[in-house]
Amino acid sequence: MSSPLGMRGDLNSRYWKSNIHASPNTRIVKAELTRIAEEVYGKYRELPRDFDGHVLVGKGASGSSTSKIDKFAEDAILAFLDDQEIKLNVLSEEAGFIDRGGNRTLVVDPIDGTLNCTKGIPFFSVSLAIGKEKLSDCDFGLVKNLFTGDSYFARRGGGAELNGHRISVSKYNRDNSIIIMFDGVDAHEDAQRVKLLASRVRTMGCASLEMCLVAQGAVQAHYMNCTNFNRMIRVIDIAASCLILREAGGEVCDLEGNKLDMAFDLKDRKNFLAYGDPKLKELVLRG
Repeated sequence: MSSPLGMRGDLNSRYWKSNIHASPNTRIVKAELTRIAEEVYGKYRELPRDFDGHVLVGKGASGSSTSKIDKFAEDAILAFLDDQEIKLNVLSEEAGFIDRGGNRTLVVDPIDGTLNCTKGIPFFSVSLAIGKEKLSDCDFGLVKNLFTGDSYFARRGGGAELNGHRISVSKYNRDNSIIIMFDGVDAHEDAQRVKLLASRVRTMGCASLEMCLVAQGAVQAHYMNCTNFNRMIRVIDIAASCLILREAGGEVCDLEGNKLDMAFDLKDRKNFLAYGDPKLKELVLRG
């Protein structure tokens, strides 16, 4: 039996010609994204404790190594879309772009924070966004923490929420601030200067959830300045969380200060600053 989206023309012309911000349509899309995320969450929790998710099984379409847990989660999503007859194209880390006859694309990171997941670090997610061809035209986004079960959701023009409760960014105060940032051997030297703008610094290894922490006001910024192109961010990593942050009152820019946009293309990689308070943008990028 087809999903509610399928019953309403899936994400084909009849659905998208309607008012995308009308609450009935929003409820349908939110429910479907939630069901997809719950499918991954449920199947992940059913895995045996000795599941060897860290084992590499090849290379994904993005060029990154594919682990067994990545493939497991992506297969669960694709099977669910087929079973529920949800007519969305797919852009995913492992499979790349799949034309499924839709006029919108589901941008997927089946497991964001794979290393955390395989090392037992409880900070990894499934990230889902719906858009047409680039970051700036994403209309819906959902990020689910696959350890805690917490879910972030946003629709364009409709605000952002965590577990059904509205969230918003926080103001920057040097003496009570946390900045999440990319660190390690490929971090740009400017990272040392940026560290001094915060009272605490964290590196957590899951871009979608890190950006969502900015959206909920728990931290004030997420800064990525990497010298290795192959480790820079991809659209699949942040398509959902970027919308969530923007709907929570924050913004994401490149390191030249321009509003970040990225094509639905796995070859496109960027550095960025995600922030809640424009004052912090000025301080981070002034150097």
